[in-house]
Amino acid sequence: MRKPSHDDMLLREQVANESKHWVRAVTACNSRCLFCLDSDTPRGVVLPTEEVQAELRRGRDELGATRVVISGGEASLHPSFMELIAYAKEIGYRRVQTVTNGYRFGEPGFLQAALDAGLGEITYSLHGHDAELHDRLTGTPGAFRRITRAMLASVRDGRPIVNVDVCINKQNVAALDKIIELSIALGVREFDLLHVIPQAAAYDNRDELFYDPRDHLDVLQRVFRLARHPRVTVWTNRFPVAMLEGLEDLIQDPHKMLDEINGRRFQVQRYLDHGEPLDCRDPERCQHCFIAPMCSSVDETIAKQRESAFEVWDLGDGSIDGGELPFGTTRIALDVEGLEDAKAALASHESPLWLRPRDAFALDELTPRGPLWLTARTREQLESWIGDVSPESVHRIQIELTGEIAPWLLEHADTLADHAERIWIHQPSYEHLADARAHDVRHPRGFFAALRDAVGRPLAVSGLPSCLVPGMTLIEPPATLELGLFDPDSGRARIRELARAHVRHHYRSKSLRCRDCRVDARCPGAHIHLLRDQGLGILRPWTEGPAADAAEARARALHPEPLRDVAAGSPPVGPSPSLPGFAQPTEPVVDPLGLIAEQRLLRRRRRAAEPT
Repeated sequence: MRKPSHDDMLLREQVANESKHWVRAVTACNSRCLFCLDSDTPRGVVLPTEEVQAELRRGRDELGATRVVISGGEASLHPSFMELIAYAKEIGYRRVQTVTNGYRFGEPGFLQAALDAGLGEITYSLHGHDAELHDRLTGTPGAFRRITRAMLASVRDGRPIVNVDVCINKQNVAALDKIIELSIALGVREFDLLHVIPQAAAYDNRDELFYDPRDHLDVLQRVFRLARHPRVTVWTNRFPVAMLEGLEDLIQDPHKMLDEINGRRFQVQRYLDHGEPLDCRDPERCQHCFIAPMCSSVDETIAKQRESAFEVWDLGDGSIDGGELPFGTTRIALDVEGLEDAKAALASHESPLWLRPRDAFALDELTPRGPLWLTARTREQLESWIGDVSPESVHRIQIELTGEIAPWLLEHADTLADHAERIWIHQPSYEHLADARAHDVRHPRGFFAALRDAVGRPLAVSGLPSCLVPGMTLIEPPATLELGLFDPDSGRARIRELARAHVRHHYRSKSLRCRDCRVDARCPGAHIHLLRDQGLGILRPWTEGPAADAAEARARALHPEPLRDVAAGSPPVGPSPSLPGFAQPTEPVVDPLGLIAEQRLLRRRRRAAEPT
């Protein structure tokens, strides 16, 4: 069995990043799983067919999704299940999928009808290798017999993609390899391994379900390594990144965050609009939660808005007039093509600018009104600008580190030393693994050690943890807020764009070894795509010695307090302010399921008040 190549990893990313929309058809379910994530929603609800169809259309029209998962509860309980499948195909979804306990698919004729309607992928939720374990976890006698019969029939039919998901928990983790062996014997070759998370019934039953993956690394990694087999596909779902050292190709694609946030969009909107915390906000839960880091980065954004603590207002390509500078920003960042665009930007903006040109040009052609910042991304720009910096024209140059310009930096160490006060090297982060693979310097720790020796003095560096920039001065990049986060009509931060910004800039992780690092509480780690590409093994925790002393002192200077972390108990900071000139929302967004719950409660109260 071979380790997947980078091409294999990029192909996995392409598959994982196909736009997928999850549509809830029901909350009704004929299982009573101990780990059910939906038990805190109104139970037994069958959403009107028209509402489900409207949500299917939203996925196509607003989100551009090409795949859809019709889910529940148990979606097969919807009386219009076949009609919904056919409708999804009719409006253009390439593939229609459902996740199921398999109970109805074990009925004669049901599977055939669903496949005839256009169901193209079936994910069976199998949580035990025998009836005793599976039926106990699902709370449903006979469930194991029904699901295995349905799995076998689906494989034999040959039309659908058939895969299995397993919610890994304390009761089945030791038998995980046996569950996979059974599935393979039934003809299944694709697996989605879900880490139990602290939601709803799973949290209520945490004493029976929560486990420390470190205690079961042998069986977990034995199953994970099945991904090396050419005929087996393994996906991890919500699994802690730190547990996958050596198996980084199995780290879940970060865009799963978009699915997670979409499923909680009404709660998140109420938090952004009115500061109403998510009902799961609790440090005891958050420390086990896959999306806790995103909640932390969203809180960080809101806190800086409320404190007017941003420095740079990023207008992107500059095609939109940003109006009044918001939330404390004093400098505008713009992407420009070349010299003429740079001149136009300087002429049209009175605020200090940070220009990110695509082309190189002579700096003496510019006449900035105040201190100008530039970003250099190519060798040609470095050649033109680093030796031509004067206090009057350019105050600061950010050098975006890439594999293309790294050799130039080593070759021109004397020039860098001469201009060290006005430059800083930044490791960019990328939304997609393919971009990180194409542009990142290989082995950044070794590169920066060599650069430090060549320059003979520390240079300012941002975007990496301190262990990867030995001998350099780690700094925080300017606090930057992107115009693209906000809806142009309402001036409100957009949930999906906040999630994408988290993936682009803030989704970082660490090794289990980092728990012993002296700067752990003040270090966000390395960006997820750098780690997916080059491995968690590149991280080197600071534990002892003069270098560790210096790293800790620098970390405390940058962050006198530990980083904001919902898992460590940082309090909610919402609501999020609107852009200047836009009103703050007054009415809370209505969650259809929440409305149903309120209506049910009112009916119960009326019945209780009626005379007997």
